[in-house]
Amino acid sequence: MGQAKRRGTQEQRIAQAQEKLLAGRPEKLVCNSCNADVTKVNPVSPRGLRGLTSIWVGQCDCGHTTFAASGEPKAVQAFFEAVSMDTELLLGRQSQDGEEHEKA
Repeated sequence: MGQAKRRGTQEQRIAQAQEKLLAGRPEKLVCNSCNADVTKVNPVSPRGLRGLTSIWVGQCDCGHTTFAASGEPKAVQAFFEAVSMDTELLLGRQSQDGEEHEKA
């Protein structure tokens, strides 16, 4: 029997994953720009970011983006240093073999 099957049915594993994700959701997210409550908060996968257990991004009505992260203190600090740099973030997409496609 596979390890996943020992953890329950597919529906049970999905429910467990959703519970784990929502457990890391911040109770409240406040905009870093205007200090308003951010109501549009979405999870971002921390996959590949060692030491981070959850990342949340909120879009404030004023147009600014606010992040929340949890995990090991050094990893969280490094994450916030990376997103707060004065350089423009460049988002891109690449294939599994590493070929770059488009940038936004």
